[in-house]
Amino acid sequence: MPLVAGRYPTFEEEWLLDGNPVPPYRRTISRRDIVASAAFIPTVTTLNVYAVPVQPGDQFNFISFLVKTVGGTLTHSWVALYNGTGTGAALLAQVPDNTSATGWAATAQKLQLASVVGNLGTLGVPQGPGTAAITPEGPAVYGIAFYQSGTTGNTVDGMSSSAVAGAVAVTGQVPFYSTGTLAATGTAPAVLPTMTAAVGGIPYLLLSRN
Repeated sequence: MPLVAGRYPTFEEEWLLDGNPVPPYRRTISRRDIVASAAFIPTVTTLNVYAVPVQPGDQFNFISFLVKTVGGTLTHSWVALYNGTGTGAALLAQVPDNTSATGWAATAQKLQLASVVGNLGTLGVPQGPGTAAITPEGPAVYGIAFYQSGTTGNTVDGMSSSAVAGAVAVTGQVPFYSTGTLAATGTAPAVLPTMTAAVGGIPYLLLSRN
């Protein structure tokens, strides 16, 4: 049965609501899932990591989110992108550390990563001399780390929490939300520390190329 006959949309609806960007954005949740009463403050001095599916060929320069209120007595505020959500996932890029005592301003934030991140295969010449360097590209689940150290973090828009850690219903599902311990620092660790699925709301975090 063709998609049209099955009443499936021929274009992804979230992409249409994003304004038809090329390449498409990737996000932790749909913008339509944001609930005003679910705005929450991520735990400070904790590495809060949220899962975001990415597709082959994706490239990202920015991480965006929506801030409701500023924080208080903060020393560090940053977000970073990892190639997974679990212990040992590798750092791909980080935004500059914000050392303002109130964190980010209460408005939409679009923060530039230190380098372009691409979910791209590595080309090589298997029939030529030397070692082949072919790494196939494929879909993946990246992790966006949201970190602040201090007394009170920013309140950010998102959706309500599952009552179960990571919203994991069956073994093998990727946790929507995981946490790890991280002392006050302005630099994202090269790999994620020991991570544990956690109970907590999911912020609207958006990856984009432009």
